[in-house]
Amino acid sequence: MTGKITMDVLTMILLEVFLALRFLWIVGLFLGLLVAIGMFALGMKRRRQDRALRLLDAFPAVIEHEDGVRQAGVLRVRTRGATLEFAVPATGHSPTAPITYLHYHAEFATINAIYRFIDELDKSDSLRRQKQLDAVNDFLGRRQGGAFWQWVDRWTDWWIGVWMGLRGLEFPQAYFDSHPLTGGSLLTGLVGDAYNALLEMNLGKTVVVRHLAGQTLHRRQGVLMTYSHRFLFLTGASISERVRIHLSPEKKAGQELTLRWLWQDERLKIQNLGRYPLLLDRIELGDQVQELSMLVAADDTFVLHVAPPSRGPTILHTQIIREVDMLLPRRRAIVRHAAKLPGHLAAMDPSLALKPSHQQEAEEQRLRKELQRRPDNAPVAVALARLLAQKGSWREAEQFYEQALAQARNLPDLGERAQLELDQLRVRRAEEGDIKSHHAT
Repeated sequence: MTGKITMDVLTMILLEVFLALRFLWIVGLFLGLLVAIGMFALGMKRRRQDRALRLLDAFPAVIEHEDGVRQAGVLRVRTRGATLEFAVPATGHSPTAPITYLHYHAEFATINAIYRFIDELDKSDSLRRQKQLDAVNDFLGRRQGGAFWQWVDRWTDWWIGVWMGLRGLEFPQAYFDSHPLTGGSLLTGLVGDAYNALLEMNLGKTVVVRHLAGQTLHRRQGVLMTYSHRFLFLTGASISERVRIHLSPEKKAGQELTLRWLWQDERLKIQNLGRYPLLLDRIELGDQVQELSMLVAADDTFVLHVAPPSRGPTILHTQIIREVDMLLPRRRAIVRHAAKLPGHLAAMDPSLALKPSHQQEAEEQRLRKELQRRPDNAPVAVALARLLAQKGSWREAEQFYEQALAQARNLPDLGERAQLELDQLRVRRAEEGDIKSHHAT
C-alpha cells in the first residue's frame, strides 16, 4: 500500500514538472520573441538616428553638396533628417536674418561631405568634442557593449534582408561605381548596410579613404571613429582650402584663416600662424602671373618682393590646410588599406580629376608654353607637374618634378614642397598600380 502511494506521489510530481516545463517553454518562447522584436526595434532606431551623424549634433558644421555649394551653420540632428541653422549677415540698417535649412533623409544622397572645422570651435565646443571622442575611444579600447550592438545591427540587417528578399530586392546593396581611366578604372562606394565586419576591424585605427566629390577623387586619411549605414566618421583628418586673397597696398595688412600678410615698400610678408604648412600656388599681378609653387612651414615667415601692378588686382592663390572631423557618405567613398602618409604628406590632398575641366586644360597649355619659353623656370615646372598629377598622368608629372628639383635653387622654398609632392605621387602610383604608366609602357 505504501509503495502504491509513493508511486502516485512520484507520478504527480513528474506531471507537475512536465506542466511547469511546458509553461516555462511557452514563457521562454514569448520572452525570446519580445527580445527579438526589441533588438529589431533598437536596430531600426539606430538607423533612423544615425549614430555617426549624431556626433555632429549641435556643433558648427559645413555641409558640402554635390554641386560644390557649401553651407555653414549649427547642425541639429532630427528624427527624420537634420537642420542647419545660420544667419545672413546684416547689410546697412537691416538686422541679421536667421535661416533654418532642412535636410530630409532622402536629401542625404546629395551630400558630398560634412565637415567640423576644429579651428572654428569655441572653448565649450572643443571640450564637448574632446569628451565625445574620449567616450568613443574608451568604447573602442575596451569593447564594452560592442558585441551587443553588433548583434543588434546584424539581427536587424537579417530581417531587413528577409523582407527585401521577399520583395525580390537585393540587400545589402553594393554601391560600387567604376570611374574609367585610360588603361584601367577606379572604384568608389561601399556596401550600404549598418553592420560591416571589415569596418568593425578598423574602428579606432587610421584608414585611408578614397572620397568622390563631383568629378574629383580625394585621398582622405584619418581615424575611423564610427560608421552608420549612411556615413563614415573620420577624425584627425585634414583638408586643403583653396583661398584667393585680394591684396591691396592701401590696406597694408590682413589675415585669412592662418595666413597673415603685410605689404610694405614692395615687400609682401606672409606669416603662417597655423600648425600645418601653407601652400602658396601663384600670385596674379594685374595681367601677369608669377608661379610660386612653394611651402611656408608652420610658424614661419616668407618675404616676397613684388611691386604693385599699375592696373588690375593683386591676387594671391594659396591652399590653407585645416584639421577637420568629417562625415563621408558611404556611397561616395571606399576604405583603402593603403600606405598611411606621415607628417605633412598626410595633410596634403592628392586629388585626382576624373574629368579635367576646360580651365585646367587651358592652365596646362599656359604652363607648357611658359616652360618652353623658359625651361629653367622651376616654379612653373612644379605647377605643371602638380596639374598632371591631378589628371592621373603620373609618369610625366614625375619627370617635371625631377626637372624642377634638379634646379631647386630657383624655387622659393628650395624644393621642399616639390619634394613632398613627388613623394606623395610615388605613393599614389604604388597604391593605384600605376594604371596610366603601365598603359603607356
